[in-house]
Amino acid sequence: MNRQTSWLRRGVALAAAFLVSSAGWGAAALPGYSGGRLQVVGELGEDSSYVHYHLNGAEKTAADMTWSDQGHTGQAISLNGAGETLELEYNQLQMHTMTFAGWYYWQGSADGTEDGLYSQRLFTLSHSDDLWLTVMPRARDGALADGDGRTVDGVYMEFYQGTGGEVTSLKSWNPVELGEANFGLPLNEWHHVALTMDGQAIRLYIDGRLWFEETLILGVEEMRNNMLTIGGGRWEGEPTFYGRIDDMAVYDFAMSAEEIAMLYAGVDPRAEGATLPSTAAPSLPTGEGTTGSAAPSGGQDGGGRLFGLPIWAVLLAAALLAAFVGLSIFLSVYRPSAPPGKPAGGEPGPGRKPDGNGKGGAEK
Repeated sequence: MNRQTSWLRRGVALAAAFLVSSAGWGAAALPGYSGGRLQVVGELGEDSSYVHYHLNGAEKTAADMTWSDQGHTGQAISLNGAGETLELEYNQLQMHTMTFAGWYYWQGSADGTEDGLYSQRLFTLSHSDDLWLTVMPRARDGALADGDGRTVDGVYMEFYQGTGGEVTSLKSWNPVELGEANFGLPLNEWHHVALTMDGQAIRLYIDGRLWFEETLILGVEEMRNNMLTIGGGRWEGEPTFYGRIDDMAVYDFAMSAEEIAMLYAGVDPRAEGATLPSTAAPSLPTGEGTTGSAAPSGGQDGGGRLFGLPIWAVLLAAALLAAFVGLSIFLSVYRPSAPPGKPAGGEPGPGRKPDGNGKGGAEK
């Protein structure tokens, strides 16, 4: 019984320790967050001191930016496509799971050329030149093709990790035949873009619909010293976003597909009793994705929470506890039989020697 109690206590302690560490991942309050949300773009005068505004490397203030009254709701920031970006630094990105979401009104090429359409950035999450994630409204690369010779011309997401002597490169795109309609973000329209990272996968949603999905066993904080750049990439001279951005925020948890659909429909999924209303069909075409891209789906749920913790953490803790309880019961019931021809007392152990009858007796 003492052994059973000891095993049970160990199991409970381990499960509790795991839950506490998981709570630290998902529930630690980061500066700038309120109710798990940090506002990046809202109305002029409501800007966060944790959001930095840049033009070609020079820091500006929110008031220095160009604000448009033609936002998705109210005002929006207008980015000129000539080096203007917003940045959120690593102190606000030290969580295990996250959601980034906002509205984009893409105006195409800033200089009027066709080449100016390609490789602009919606956003980039980066640690270094060897560890980054970027999303483009439209990319075109004739050298990147699928098995049928179809190439990239549309929304593009890439994750790259080249640290530790190993390289991980995840490229998500929709293949098209040369000259056919592209899968780029439509111009001169508002579109909702959201990214979730739950420690198991990265998912990109457009207009409330799952667009790309890649398996990635990596927490946000494990990228270390991250920077979120909105409208730009990591390197100087790269094309930056030309258009308006609005109603943009970062959340310290990974939303489910249903919660992303709520955001798209204008419902705050954090509100008590929030439900998904009937919405119009997404305006983007349905495309066949490559290397992990997914057909539209509403069933993915990598960011569910229970008791304020990620569901996976609760389930794993419960499994650990069940395993320890089962093992303790097994050990309390199971008694190995003695080998044939030997007494139940077994062979002499340390501090014991056979007596004259061949039985183990106390050492005198």
